This record gives sequence, structure tokens and C-alpha cells, in this order.
Amino acid sequence: MSFNQNKEYEIVNKLLSGDQRAISVFVDEYGTFIYHVCNKILSHHDEVKEATQDAIMKILHALSNFDTKGSLKAWCYTIAYRTAIDYKRKIKYTTDIDQATHLHTFQSSDENLHDDETKYNIQALLNHLHDEDKMIVSLYYLEEMNIKEVCKITGLTESNIKIKLYRARKEMALHASKYFDQYK
Repeated sequence: MSFNQNKEYEIVNKLLSGDQRAISVFVDEYGTFIYHVCNKILSHHDEVKEATQDAIMKILHALSNFDTKGSLKAWCYTIAYRTAIDYKRKIKYTTDIDQATHLHTFQSSDENLHDDETKYNIQALLNHLHDEDKMIVSLYYLEEMNIKEVCKITGLTESNIKIKLYRARKEMALHASKYFDQYK
């Protein structure tokens, strides 16, 4: 068992034993991570916060179902991802996400303008993909997970993940010139 798994196991045991301080430790360790997962799906700050809180509550309530042989982070990712997808299905957007992100980019300081523009362009490029494909690409390329980890989180087979990554790369290549000068 690796160091991270030992730490995960310790947190899980404390939570299951009713240690109230362990909740703060869990939120400190995994809260930002869960927020980022929800943010990749929802993008609206208030919805992301609500989905994050809901996902944390779901995780804490379902902790007795966690298989300690697996990764707590991957298990949390799965719950956060599914919670965010549920929120997206329920919520009708009243603001154009791309426009809101674009406005945020212009409000950034000069030093961060290039980074913000690159992040905006990557997000805009990812928005050409279906939600599931966007998440698979994010897991594999941005979160740097391997195919097996992506399989655990999504429940898809390795061959299905590879096919979806291949198709997503092709789809993104079709639109890359809109967002990045080097593809023009």
C-alpha cells in the first residue's frame, strides 16, 4: 500500500468511526479537487459550489460503500462527476458560458492575460465535445490519469476510452485553428 493509500485509509477510518475533525481534514484534502471536477462540467460558480457541496455530502454518506482496495480520489471523482452531470441535466442555463468566460478573461491582469486566454481557448475547444468525451479528455490529458484510472472512473472499457480519445482528438483538431494561431 502506497503512502497516499495509507493516508486515504486513515481518513476513511476516522470518518467511519464518527471523528468530526476528520470531516474538516477530508474537505481540506479533497474539497478543491471535487470543486474542479464539478467546474469542468458546470462552469457557473454558484452551481459549481452547490454541486461540490452536494457531492461531498454524497461521498460522506456513502463512505461505508467505499472499497478500500481502490483509490479514494478516483471514487470521489466519480461521485463528483456524476453529481455535476445530474446538475447539468436539471439546470437550464440563462447565461452564455462562453460569453461569461470571455468577460472574465478581459478582467484579468496583464500578467495573467496570456494564461487566461490559453485556458479560455482550451475550454472553448473542449466545449466542442460531448460531456462524457470532455471529461475523458480532461481526465487523461489534464489530470494525467492513465487509461485504467479513467476506466474506473467512467465505467467504460479500455478500448472504448481509446476510441473516444481518438475521436475527441480528431474533433478538437477540426476546431483548433479557431483558438490557436499555430493551427491557422
